[in-house]
Amino acid sequence: MEREVDIITINFRALWQVLWSEKWLILGITFLFTVGGVWYAFTAREEFVSEGKILPEIQSSSSSSLGGLANLVGIGGFELGMKNNTDAIRPDLYPDLIASTPFFLELMKQKVLSKSGDTLAFEEFYHEVVEDGRQAEDKNLATFVGKPHGVIVVNKLTEDRIKDLRERITGSIDKKSGVIAISVKMPDPVVAADVAKYAMDYLTQYVTDYRTEKNKQEVDFLGRKVAAARGEFYKDQARKASYSDQFSAPSIRLQSADVQRERLESDYKMSSNVYNELLKKYEESKIKLQEATPVFKVLEPPVVPNIRNEPKRILIALAAIVVGLFFVLVPIVLIEKNRRIIFAAKEKNI
Repeated sequence: MEREVDIITINFRALWQVLWSEKWLILGITFLFTVGGVWYAFTAREEFVSEGKILPEIQSSSSSSLGGLANLVGIGGFELGMKNNTDAIRPDLYPDLIASTPFFLELMKQKVLSKSGDTLAFEEFYHEVVEDGRQAEDKNLATFVGKPHGVIVVNKLTEDRIKDLRERITGSIDKKSGVIAISVKMPDPVVAADVAKYAMDYLTQYVTDYRTEKNKQEVDFLGRKVAAARGEFYKDQARKASYSDQFSAPSIRLQSADVQRERLESDYKMSSNVYNELLKKYEESKIKLQEATPVFKVLEPPVVPNIRNEPKRILIALAAIVVGLFFVLVPIVLIEKNRRIIFAAKEKNI
């Protein structure tokens, strides 16, 4: 069974004739778009990108009780035994640390150095340069009255700033090599490098504090116990020496003196053993603290860029030309009279 269908064909000669007849309109509109694109490309704020790279120590922290230290649990009622665990902050999560709200709030307080040599707070730089010194509306400066404990309450202005900074300050990790790259885009090349350096320092310090927090608590606890045990040991030592000086004559043979001497000897030995054992464990805990401290290698420190990253003027100009042509050609081609000439339908039996 045969049926007829319409096949649309394009008459390229007619298309050329239509475009030629409208050449001045096409050139005029395209020229306007091009001028607008070039004007934007040369007036848009310049942005510079600085990047730093660090190689973290990839490890699985397995903390165990400090070799018999569990025997000292009764001292001070402190539980020193630790279970084996795995580091909760994996290297692939490190870039998320510099995308957190606390990081940006701390960044706002930091001093940065501009290309002109001025030192100013980053918040001041952001307001003067990125925000062009625009005065914020009162509604964007207000915060909620209720401020629950343990949460962060910011105004709309700070919220918008953090949203923009998340686009400007980014981190990524190469899963094969483990290298973490931190990239910062700022209108000032020196500030961009300065902020990148701060982000790297913040990341390494945060991870170091996280991994060593428990070990630091042990060192601090044992340090206090060693100081207390040392005091008791020295006290017993002094009492023993003083008593020996008083009853050192061979003619003195009092039974009560012998009993007191044995008690002093017992207290001295006990305080000496406790002090020496705690001192040993204290040194062991300091060694474990050193072992738990991660090592970061800076592969590429941030460099102050001399070439801007944005705006890409040639690409903007070409994009303006393409957009201008699109906006002028589509209406011309789709005008009813032109469309009938250019697009012809033929019937075909199939």
